[in-house]
Amino acid sequence: MSQRNAFYKIEWSALITVIGIIILFSTAIIFTLIAPAYLDPSWVNPSSAYQKQMYEISDPNLYISSNTKEGGSELQFVYHLKKGFTLLAFQETKTVKIIAPPNLERFVTAFEEKKLKLTSELLLLREPQSNDQFNAKDESEKLIKKMQKQWEKEAEGTAELKKPRPYFVVYELYQSKGEDGFSLASSEGILENWVDEDFVILDEEPRQEYHKDPGVIYVLNPLEYRVKRYKFGPEEGWQFSSDGTPIANLKELKSHELGFRSRHELIYEGETIYAHEGCWYCHSDQTRTLVQDVVLNGNEDYPAPPSSANEYIYQEITFPATRRIGPDLSRVGVKRPSRDWHKSHFWSPKTESKGSIMPAFQHFFDDDPRGIARGKIGIPNFRFEAMYQYLMTKGTRITPPTEAWWLGKDPVQTKEIIEGKKKLP
Repeated sequence: MSQRNAFYKIEWSALITVIGIIILFSTAIIFTLIAPAYLDPSWVNPSSAYQKQMYEISDPNLYISSNTKEGGSELQFVYHLKKGFTLLAFQETKTVKIIAPPNLERFVTAFEEKKLKLTSELLLLREPQSNDQFNAKDESEKLIKKMQKQWEKEAEGTAELKKPRPYFVVYELYQSKGEDGFSLASSEGILENWVDEDFVILDEEPRQEYHKDPGVIYVLNPLEYRVKRYKFGPEEGWQFSSDGTPIANLKELKSHELGFRSRHELIYEGETIYAHEGCWYCHSDQTRTLVQDVVLNGNEDYPAPPSSANEYIYQEITFPATRRIGPDLSRVGVKRPSRDWHKSHFWSPKTESKGSIMPAFQHFFDDDPRGIARGKIGIPNFRFEAMYQYLMTKGTRITPPTEAWWLGKDPVQTKEIIEGKKKLP
């Protein structure tokens, strides 16, 4: 009987242990995944409309490639524009003017006009052309002569007259056919144009949810992207040219020849490379509540707040890490935005960081002596570019570029703690 009672006690003990594990596991889920959404929705939501639009609107529609078949240092950036989706602005400057047929003039924001006009109609800029409906070429020549005379008149009798004459540019605004188009992107593929005041969307009604946000990402002066093939000695490639051939569709843009890949694809490829290369062994990805973290990632007057959960919601893998053999990377997009700096650093870390023990990542480059990095997907050093695009998401997308991202986004009141006005519990 005593053996049987002991057996029953073991059964009950095992049952209680299993029930206890279930309760602990359920409690952990409630407190880490469910409760924060009710106690503080910002914990699991994007930290700003800008962050949400960057990941969901901009990244999937900005494409990057190189213009030579064997890879090269010159990158090409192209926007995929969608009718009724992408917001466009056509804004004149002192030296850049836009001419348009009467039915499109309302979309142009004149120089020094305070309110920026936006539209999701698929309109594009191009070199002025002549046709039966609108002779843009003649109008362009007249406008350039007029601007030159105006400049000479304003510069008469001043030192400005001795300086080189400004280069005046005139583009034609036209209605593109089809549901999508492609334009040259002038950005370096990190930040986008953003407006949150003095703007108006000319659409009759909002066509997308993000059009209702208090601020929006937009494409400025989209110049139609055209490609011209060339051959120079052994080198073959293509380049942007105003008299080239337009891109027919997204399939052509992503074809083996052109090899464009979206920033969205590159970011997640970079995240995978970061994991496979073991970068998280030596680098953390979180700004802690410690003074040395918040001051290092901000400054003494405005220390950066500790990292919050909503900074990581668009990542498939999160690498908070626990060791800092190398510096923390949670704000590296703010502290080290230069593509050239990262190229030099990955090729030979000691050239940029004296005394660094980081290994060289020369397999990120096309001239890797081991020959494992050569490929023709279109992006030179695509492993590097993927890693670079991933790193540039760190600290750059928390709030819009019109705001200092740390101001008003500091739930633990870091500055007050440093100044001794508040104590941590």
